[in-house]
Amino acid sequence: MVNILSFDIEEWFTYENLSVDKESEKRLEIYLDLFLELFDEKNITATFFVLGSIACSHPHVIKKIVSGRHEVACHSDVHKWLTDFSPNQFEEDTKRAISSIENVTGKKVKSYRAPAFSITPSNKWAFEILKQYGIEYDCSIFPAGRDFGGFDNYEQDVPSIVSYNGIEMKELPMGIATILNKKIAYSGGGYFRLLPYKTIKKIISSRDYNMTYFHLRDFDVQQKRKMNLRYFKNYYGINGSMDKFKILINDFEFINVENAARIIDWDTVPVVEI
Repeated sequence: MVNILSFDIEEWFTYENLSVDKESEKRLEIYLDLFLELFDEKNITATFFVLGSIACSHPHVIKKIVSGRHEVACHSDVHKWLTDFSPNQFEEDTKRAISSIENVTGKKVKSYRAPAFSITPSNKWAFEILKQYGIEYDCSIFPAGRDFGGFDNYEQDVPSIVSYNGIEMKELPMGIATILNKKIAYSGGGYFRLLPYKTIKKIISSRDYNMTYFHLRDFDVQQKRKMNLRYFKNYYGINGSMDKFKILINDFEFINVENAARIIDWDTVPVVEI
Protein backbone atom coordinates (compact mmCIF):
# COMPACT_ATOMS: atom_id res chain seq x y z
CA MET A 1 0.00 0.00 0.00
CA VAL A 2 1.24 3.49 -0.92
CA ASN A 3 -0.29 6.35 1.08
CA ILE A 4 0.92 9.85 0.26
CA LEU A 5 0.58 12.80 2.63
CA SER A 6 0.44 16.21 0.97
CA PHE A 7 -0.44 19.79 1.91
CA ASP A 8 -1.17 22.73 -0.38
CA ILE A 9 0.44 25.76 1.24
CA GLU A 10 -1.28 28.84 -0.15
CA GLU A 11 -2.78 30.62 2.86
CA TRP A 12 -0.15 33.37 2.98
CA PHE A 13 -1.27 34.45 -0.48
CA THR A 14 -4.43 36.55 -0.64
CA TYR A 15 -6.91 35.69 -3.36
CA GLU A 16 -10.65 35.80 -3.91
CA ASN A 17 -11.82 33.25 -1.35
CA LEU A 18 -9.28 33.98 1.36
CA SER A 19 -8.24 37.07 3.28
CA VAL A 20 -5.13 36.86 5.43
CA ASP A 21 -4.18 39.56 7.92
CA LYS A 22 -1.28 39.77 10.38
CA GLU A 23 -3.22 38.02 13.13
CA SER A 24 -4.22 35.09 10.93
CA GLU A 25 -0.64 34.85 9.64
CA LYS A 26 0.48 34.20 13.21
CA ARG A 27 -2.12 31.46 13.57
CA LEU A 28 -1.11 29.86 10.30
CA GLU A 29 2.47 29.61 11.52
CA ILE A 30 1.23 28.08 14.75
CA TYR A 31 -0.61 25.41 12.76
CA LEU A 32 2.36 24.82 10.48
CA ASP A 33 4.62 24.37 13.50
CA LEU A 34 2.07 22.03 15.06
CA PHE A 35 2.03 19.79 12.00
CA LEU A 36 5.79 19.83 11.59
CA GLU A 37 6.19 18.82 15.24
CA LEU A 38 3.57 16.09 14.83
CA PHE A 39 5.29 14.71 11.73
CA ASP A 40 8.63 14.74 13.49
CA GLU A 41 7.19 12.73 16.38
CA LYS A 42 5.65 10.21 13.97
CA ASN A 43 8.68 10.15 11.65
CA ILE A 44 6.46 11.15 8.71
CA THR A 45 7.69 13.02 5.66
CA ALA A 46 5.06 14.91 3.66
CA THR A 47 5.04 16.85 0.41
CA PHE A 48 4.20 20.54 0.74
CA PHE A 49 3.04 22.11 -2.53
CA VAL A 50 3.91 25.79 -2.14
CA LEU A 51 3.46 28.96 -4.17
CA GLY A 52 6.50 30.67 -5.64
CA SER A 53 5.11 33.99 -4.38
CA ILE A 54 5.15 32.65 -0.81
CA ALA A 55 8.74 31.49 -1.24
CA CYS A 56 9.58 35.11 -2.13
CA SER A 57 7.52 36.87 0.53
CA HIS A 58 7.83 34.35 3.39
CA PRO A 59 11.03 32.35 2.84
CA HIS A 60 11.19 31.43 6.54
CA VAL A 61 7.96 29.44 6.09
CA ILE A 62 9.57 27.36 3.35
CA LYS A 63 12.78 26.92 5.34
CA LYS A 64 10.79 25.52 8.28
CA ILE A 65 9.39 22.86 5.98
CA VAL A 66 12.81 22.03 4.54
CA SER A 67 14.31 21.72 8.01
CA GLY A 68 11.77 18.99 8.75
CA ARG A 69 13.12 16.89 5.86
CA HIS A 70 9.90 17.29 3.90
CA GLU A 71 9.59 17.63 0.14
CA VAL A 72 8.88 21.16 -1.10
CA ALA A 73 7.03 21.02 -4.40
CA CYS A 74 5.46 23.58 -6.75
CA HIS A 75 1.84 24.75 -6.57
CA SER A 76 2.24 27.55 -9.18
CA ASP A 77 3.38 31.11 -8.53
CA VAL A 78 0.18 33.06 -7.81
CA HIS A 79 -2.49 30.34 -7.47
CA LYS A 80 -4.15 31.17 -10.78
CA TRP A 81 -6.10 28.30 -12.29
CA LEU A 82 -4.68 26.90 -15.50
CA THR A 83 -8.04 27.30 -17.17
CA ASP A 84 -7.34 31.07 -17.09
CA PHE A 85 -3.84 30.78 -18.59
CA SER A 86 -2.53 30.80 -22.12
CA PRO A 87 0.43 28.45 -22.71
CA ASN A 88 2.85 31.40 -22.60
CA GLN A 89 1.36 32.73 -19.38
CA PHE A 90 1.54 29.31 -17.77
CA GLU A 91 5.15 28.92 -18.81
CA GLU A 92 6.08 32.24 -17.22
CA ASP A 93 4.19 31.38 -14.03
CA THR A 94 5.84 27.95 -13.79
CA LYS A 95 9.34 29.23 -14.53
CA ARG A 96 9.01 31.99 -11.93
CA ALA A 97 7.56 29.68 -9.28
CA ILE A 98 10.18 26.97 -9.65
CA SER A 99 13.02 29.48 -9.61
CA SER A 100 11.68 31.19 -6.47
CA ILE A 101 11.23 27.91 -4.60
CA GLU A 102 14.64 26.53 -5.59
CA ASN A 103 16.33 29.78 -4.57
CA VAL A 104 15.02 29.28 -1.02
CA THR A 105 15.37 25.51 -0.66
CA GLY A 106 18.57 25.00 -2.65
CA LYS A 107 16.99 21.83 -4.02
CA LYS A 108 15.52 20.85 -7.38
CA VAL A 109 11.74 20.99 -7.56
CA LYS A 110 10.55 17.61 -8.79
CA SER A 111 6.78 17.58 -8.11
CA TYR A 112 3.92 19.83 -9.21
CA ARG A 113 0.23 20.26 -8.43
CA ALA A 114 -1.94 22.73 -10.32
CA PRO A 115 -4.15 25.06 -8.27
CA ALA A 116 -7.61 23.51 -7.86
CA PHE A 117 -6.46 20.46 -9.89
CA SER A 118 -7.04 22.68 -12.93
CA ILE A 119 -5.26 20.63 -15.59
CA THR A 120 -8.15 19.58 -17.82
CA PRO A 121 -8.63 18.22 -21.35
CA SER A 122 -8.62 21.84 -22.58
CA ASN A 123 -5.09 22.64 -21.33
CA LYS A 124 -3.19 19.36 -21.49
CA TRP A 125 -0.40 21.31 -23.20
CA ALA A 126 0.64 22.07 -19.59
CA PHE A 127 2.41 18.70 -19.45
CA GLU A 128 4.83 19.80 -22.17
CA ILE A 129 5.75 22.90 -20.17
CA LEU A 130 6.09 21.01 -16.89
CA LYS A 131 8.40 18.54 -18.61
CA GLN A 132 10.43 21.39 -20.11
CA TYR A 133 11.06 22.86 -16.64
CA GLY A 134 12.19 19.62 -15.06
CA ILE A 135 9.05 18.43 -13.28
CA GLU A 136 9.24 14.65 -12.82
CA TYR A 137 6.01 13.92 -10.95
CA ASP A 138 2.66 15.60 -11.55
CA CYS A 139 -0.15 15.45 -8.98
CA SER A 140 -2.70 17.61 -10.80
CA ILE A 141 -5.11 15.05 -12.24
CA PHE A 142 -8.51 14.90 -10.56
CA PRO A 143 -10.09 11.99 -12.49
CA ALA A 144 -13.67 13.20 -12.14
CA GLY A 145 -15.67 16.34 -12.81
CA ARG A 146 -15.42 19.18 -10.29
CA ASP A 147 -16.24 22.88 -9.97
CA PHE A 148 -12.84 24.24 -10.98
CA GLY A 149 -11.60 21.65 -13.43
CA GLY A 150 -11.30 17.92 -13.27
CA PHE A 151 -10.29 15.41 -15.94
CA ASP A 152 -13.42 13.30 -16.10
CA ASN A 153 -12.25 11.07 -18.97
CA TYR A 154 -8.95 10.21 -17.27
CA GLU A 155 -9.90 6.70 -16.26
CA GLN A 156 -7.11 6.00 -13.76
CA ASP A 157 -7.01 7.07 -10.12
CA VAL A 158 -3.75 5.22 -9.48
CA PRO A 159 -0.13 6.01 -10.42
CA SER A 160 0.08 6.14 -14.19
CA ILE A 161 2.01 7.60 -17.11
CA VAL A 162 0.48 10.54 -18.96
CA SER A 163 1.37 10.37 -22.65
CA TYR A 164 0.80 13.53 -24.66
CA ASN A 165 2.27 14.83 -27.90
CA GLY A 166 5.41 12.73 -27.64
CA ILE A 167 6.18 13.35 -23.97
CA GLU A 168 5.52 11.24 -20.91
CA MET A 169 4.94 12.35 -17.33
CA LYS A 170 4.66 10.27 -14.18
CA GLU A 171 1.26 11.02 -12.68
CA LEU A 172 0.13 10.55 -9.07
CA PRO A 173 -3.54 11.55 -9.26
CA MET A 174 -6.18 11.99 -6.60
CA GLY A 175 -7.94 8.81 -5.56
CA ILE A 176 -11.67 8.80 -6.20
CA ALA A 177 -14.53 7.01 -4.44
CA THR A 178 -18.12 6.81 -5.66
CA ILE A 179 -20.67 7.58 -2.94
CA LEU A 180 -24.37 7.92 -3.81
CA ASN A 181 -23.40 7.91 -7.51
CA LYS A 182 -21.08 10.88 -7.04
CA LYS A 183 -17.32 10.69 -7.58
CA ILE A 184 -15.53 12.40 -4.70
CA ALA A 185 -12.03 12.89 -3.30
CA TYR A 186 -12.42 11.06 -0.01
CA SER A 187 -8.95 11.79 1.36
CA GLY A 188 -8.74 15.55 1.61
CA GLY A 189 -10.40 18.92 1.42
CA GLY A 190 -14.04 19.33 2.32
CA TYR A 191 -14.95 15.66 1.99
CA PHE A 192 -12.39 14.65 4.61
CA ARG A 193 -14.26 16.89 7.04
CA LEU A 194 -17.70 15.87 5.76
CA LEU A 195 -17.39 12.07 5.68
CA PRO A 196 -17.42 9.98 8.87
CA TYR A 197 -13.94 8.73 9.68
CA LYS A 198 -15.20 5.13 9.59
CA THR A 199 -16.09 5.63 5.91
CA ILE A 200 -12.73 7.19 5.08
CA LYS A 201 -10.85 4.39 6.82
CA LYS A 202 -12.83 1.74 4.97
CA ILE A 203 -12.09 3.32 1.58
CA ILE A 204 -8.37 3.81 2.28
CA SER A 205 -8.03 0.25 3.58
CA SER A 206 -9.62 -1.14 0.41
CA ARG A 207 -7.10 0.53 -1.92
CA ASP A 208 -3.40 0.04 -2.67
CA TYR A 209 -2.89 3.75 -3.42
CA ASN A 210 -4.18 6.84 -1.63
CA MET A 211 -3.26 10.47 -2.24
CA THR A 212 -4.26 12.93 0.48
CA TYR A 213 -4.38 16.70 0.23
CA PHE A 214 -4.89 19.19 3.02
CA HIS A 215 -4.60 22.92 3.75
CA LEU A 216 -3.71 24.55 7.05
CA ARG A 217 -7.06 26.34 6.95
CA ASP A 218 -8.82 22.95 7.02
CA PHE A 219 -7.90 22.85 10.72
CA ASP A 220 -7.98 26.51 11.80
CA VAL A 221 -11.12 26.78 13.93
CA GLN A 222 -10.51 30.46 14.71
CA GLN A 223 -10.08 31.71 11.16
CA LYS A 224 -12.21 34.55 9.82
CA ARG A 225 -15.13 32.92 8.04
CA LYS A 226 -16.31 34.36 4.76
CA MET A 227 -20.04 34.11 4.09
CA ASN A 228 -20.49 32.88 0.54
CA LEU A 229 -21.96 29.97 -1.41
CA ARG A 230 -19.04 27.75 -0.38
CA TYR A 231 -19.48 28.34 3.36
CA PHE A 232 -20.69 24.81 4.11
CA LYS A 233 -17.91 23.17 2.09
CA ASN A 234 -15.23 25.43 3.55
CA TYR A 235 -16.10 25.07 7.22
CA TYR A 236 -18.29 22.03 7.88
CA GLY A 237 -16.61 19.64 10.31
CA ILE A 238 -13.67 21.92 10.99
CA ASN A 239 -13.99 21.62 14.78
CA GLY A 240 -13.20 17.91 14.67
CA SER A 241 -10.78 17.89 11.75
CA MET A 242 -7.56 17.85 13.78
CA ASP A 243 -8.65 14.90 15.91
CA LYS A 244 -9.72 13.05 12.75
CA PHE A 245 -6.37 13.79 11.12
CA LYS A 246 -4.43 12.47 14.13
CA ILE A 247 -6.42 9.23 14.01
CA LEU A 248 -5.67 8.96 10.27
CA ILE A 249 -1.90 9.15 10.69
CA ASN A 250 -2.06 6.69 13.57
CA ASP A 251 -4.04 4.17 11.54
CA PHE A 252 -1.96 4.37 8.33
CA GLU A 253 1.65 4.90 7.30
CA PHE A 254 2.32 7.88 5.02
CA ILE A 255 5.21 9.03 2.84
CA ASN A 256 5.81 11.96 0.51
CA VAL A 257 5.49 12.08 -3.28
CA GLU A 258 9.20 11.76 -3.99
CA ASN A 259 9.60 8.68 -1.79
CA ALA A 260 6.43 7.12 -3.20
CA ALA A 261 7.74 7.62 -6.72
CA ARG A 262 10.87 5.68 -5.82
CA ILE A 263 8.97 2.56 -4.78
CA ILE A 264 6.32 2.53 -7.52
CA ASP A 265 7.13 0.14 -10.37
CA TRP A 266 6.60 2.57 -13.23
CA ASP A 267 7.13 -0.17 -15.82
CA THR A 268 3.85 -1.78 -14.78
CA VAL A 269 1.54 1.22 -14.34
CA PRO A 270 -1.13 2.17 -16.92
CA VAL A 271 -0.12 4.50 -19.75
CA VAL A 272 -2.88 7.01 -20.49
CA GLU A 273 -2.96 8.76 -23.86
CA ILE A 274 -4.59 12.17 -23.55
